[in-house]
Amino acid sequence: MRYQFPKNLYKYLVKRGALFLDRVLYPFERYHAVGYNIHVFNNAFTIIMNTKAIILTVTFGMVALLHHADAQIGIKAGVNIASMSESSTEATYQDFKNKSVVGFQAGLVFDLGLSDIFTIQPEVLYIQKGGKSIARLNDENKVESRLYYNYVEVPVLAKLKFFAGDSKSGFYLIGGPFAGLALGGKSKVTTTLLGASTTSETDFEFDNSDAADRQRRLDWGVAFGGGVKLGNVFLDARYNLGINNLLDRDANNQNDNKPYRRTRGIGLTIGFQF
Repeated sequence: MRYQFPKNLYKYLVKRGALFLDRVLYPFERYHAVGYNIHVFNNAFTIIMNTKAIILTVTFGMVALLHHADAQIGIKAGVNIASMSESSTEATYQDFKNKSVVGFQAGLVFDLGLSDIFTIQPEVLYIQKGGKSIARLNDENKVESRLYYNYVEVPVLAKLKFFAGDSKSGFYLIGGPFAGLALGGKSKVTTTLLGASTTSETDFEFDNSDAADRQRRLDWGVAFGGGVKLGNVFLDARYNLGINNLLDRDANNQNDNKPYRRTRGIGLTIGFQF
């Protein structure tokens, strides 16, 4: 029999969590209100406030659903084998390849327990995305680029369970949309010309007006995969397909021939449900 979370416990956790966030973030809000409009500070303030809104919205949503359901909460951690689907920005380099890199991911899993066969599973994750690309003319002339992104991500997934009878063990299929908010990111570029190499690092500035340096903070797409559950332990594998073009600010960013950059990833995690 699944553990049912007490209604009062959820109310307490939400109240204490909101109070904690307010105490931690109050200095940022106060200084912002009195006019400390430093560019770097404003970027940090925007990230903090957006993250706060996501955490509180998801938490309140879980409270509204979980105290009515035969629900389970879990934790998980693992790796994201990340890559980018992108167009080459180096027109003179004909040989362009994308490669995968390994990042970390961890977070909370909420099984709403709608039935023994079907359920909805929202999650709140910290996940590292990125990739590596090589634009190459020859060994003496090439550009290697490494991209790093750190996201708070919220997937909302439909889950189809294939468990035997009342057993807590079996396998499952899972899929649905996700939305992520970038906490930060940077690029590391190594340029080789006539055999001489130079390396530079640049922190991303998100949602700015410079088309040549624009990065979209919001990433969204779909995730799908499956896993195996053995008692309270589960192993999960899924593919994350980013749809949003991180280099285009248009609402419809599939409608032109602008450079594109979209996230990809294979997530492998192990977790425990309480």
